Amino acid sequence: MTDSKRASILDDHLTNWGRSNRGAFDADDAARVTRAWRTLTPRHREILRMVYLWHANREVACRRLRIPRHPPHLFELELAAARSALARALP
Repeated sequence: MTDSKRASILDDHLTNWGRSNRGAFDADDAARVTRAWRTLTPRHREILRMVYLWHANREVACRRLRIPRHPPHLFELELAAARSALARALP
């Protein structure tokens, strides 16, 4: 499986997980993501919660997690690290 395909599948899982509080979603998949999410470090859990469950923008997440807001790619690196950790934790 290519990296882009894996990233797309992970996006689908995280989007579904984010919808679990708002409406139509796959409950089994959301529960699977939640179980994997609980094994992550607190920093990774928080950034994923802010981005996918709360739909917080970059400014809010940076302020709350004390990530420098400039340059913007620092936030993207933190988010990528959290997504990668979740991908490894998913069965």
